[in-house]
Amino acid sequence: MLFFAVAAFEPLSESPWLSGGAAAALFPRTHLSIPLNPSSIGLLQGTGVAVAASRPFGFQELDRTAAAGGVTGERYALGGFLSYSGREGYSEATATAAGAANIFPGAVGGVSVSIHRLSIEGFGGSTDLSADIGITARPITGVFLGASCRGLFSTSPANDGMGAVPRTVSVSSGVCPAEGVLIAAGAAMHQYSGEEFTLTTSVEPFPGITLSASLNSPPSRVGFAAEISVAPGALQYGYTTHPDLPAGHTVCLGYGNARFVPEPLFLQNGPDETENGVPFPVNVNQATPAMLQEIPGIGPAKASAIVNHIETAGPLQSLDELVEVPGIGPATLERIRPYLTI
Repeated sequence: MLFFAVAAFEPLSESPWLSGGAAAALFPRTHLSIPLNPSSIGLLQGTGVAVAASRPFGFQELDRTAAAGGVTGERYALGGFLSYSGREGYSEATATAAGAANIFPGAVGGVSVSIHRLSIEGFGGSTDLSADIGITARPITGVFLGASCRGLFSTSPANDGMGAVPRTVSVSSGVCPAEGVLIAAGAAMHQYSGEEFTLTTSVEPFPGITLSASLNSPPSRVGFAAEISVAPGALQYGYTTHPDLPAGHTVCLGYGNARFVPEPLFLQNGPDETENGVPFPVNVNQATPAMLQEIPGIGPAKASAIVNHIETAGPLQSLDELVEVPGIGPATLERIRPYLTI
């Protein structure tokens, strides 16, 4: 039973896309990233909810369900998170409220407040409050840095090994070298389980299909995940190996338009005629996917999403309506605006 007490403190993945730990939180796909870094919800554009179920490394006693949701406004984002693990004398529950804001250009700060309940038959129980902080920064286009402290403040006893809120400090860095390709690395120091190093990458080979792989150590664990999205829904599945334990499985359902689509590292500058002869600005209502892909930072996925949105909802009356297209947030719109007209 002691293993379950320690395992409860592990930053176990509440989502298939979070098996990369702190590194994965740099590029959130749902509000389930709140426990890893509360500032992550400030990166998500729009509104969304997600529910997930997991069985970490084959242990029924750690079967976990989680739900999260939130909304992002012009400057602020709000989100909430719930999770529960429990079976046969063991239970762990968490409820979290989080907020994030743009603290200066290119940086988002976040805070969260949680109430935790941990109970283990034969050991006792603990109910505690905690506060977490986090920050995510984009020093240059396509490059991201993150840091967070889980359990910065806690009513949990610091050294008795039974507190429900262990402290975890994490740092991470990542890059988006091209649209649909993400690479990130992270490190975390956990109060009870020690250090962890993570590496994660994802790629979108086709519109609506994304694949991810991650490596965590120690102990060495490899994770794989896949997502199929048909707006406004998405289905994710994750599989994680362990050197000594059965594999872990996670399934997640998401709904809404809360997505983070980072700008790629390599961008051209200024609207001009391309080598393929596309004159800018181009009428967005008449543009083909091939024409839109000539805009720096617009790849096949975004180009298809824009054309599909116009075919479904009708011609745009204003370029501002592009934020209704999945994957086009305010920052992306301002970057591509000079290339488009109505």
